[in-house]
Amino acid sequence: MMARRHMLITATAVAAAFAAAGCSADAGTGAAKGAGSAKAAETVTYSADYPDYASLDEVIKKSDVVVEGTVLGSRVERMLPDAPAGDNPATNPQAGLTPAEKKQAKEADEENPVVVTVSRVKVTRALAGHVAAGDVIEVSQLGGTYKGVKYQDSGTTLLAKGGPKYVLMLAAHGRGKPYDLVNPVQALYGVKQDGKVEAVSASGFDGAGRIGQLADRAQRLTKNRAR
Repeated sequence: MMARRHMLITATAVAAAFAAAGCSADAGTGAAKGAGSAKAAETVTYSADYPDYASLDEVIKKSDVVVEGTVLGSRVERMLPDAPAGDNPATNPQAGLTPAEKKQAKEADEENPVVVTVSRVKVTRALAGHVAAGDVIEVSQLGGTYKGVKYQDSGTTLLAKGGPKYVLMLAAHGRGKPYDLVNPVQALYGVKQDGKVEAVSASGFDGAGRIGQLADRAQRLTKNRAR
């Protein structure tokens, strides 16, 4: 029987939370070893708080980029806060701690990391935003297998290499940083062979139509948005 731990992550969006906290990535792979037999059977369950939208149109309006694409591959990263600096407790929670207490705080971060899967997605069609067909973008999602431990968020379906074409409604976080879905359920769709767009999760929105119709809809909803 698998061991299970629960971790609460409060974030308006995963990558946005990382940016606000000031985090760096320690890349790994799902097949990485060195975690010991007890940890290899462990599952860490995340619970994250994401913005919730009332309609598909609202999701599109909130997205910086909307694309159709296929997954080329992925990597798993452990996100750690950048080392805090300064003596102000408001900006450095470790200000005033003893060396032993700082060591304990560091060990706690390493024991309960935030793990993400970053997928490389080739854009087959740009529906909205400053991307183009043929571009390769990166998309970050909460969860993944890191050093033999499975980290998962119940609301997240990880993108699959060799899977369907996806429609992704994404938030941008600056040059060189991965995008993330504005909501892991409401912003993730699959494209069937006949072009019909359907939510990957049963909790997603219906009525997306076919990919051409959705492209027209996205252009209409975002054309007057300030860039």
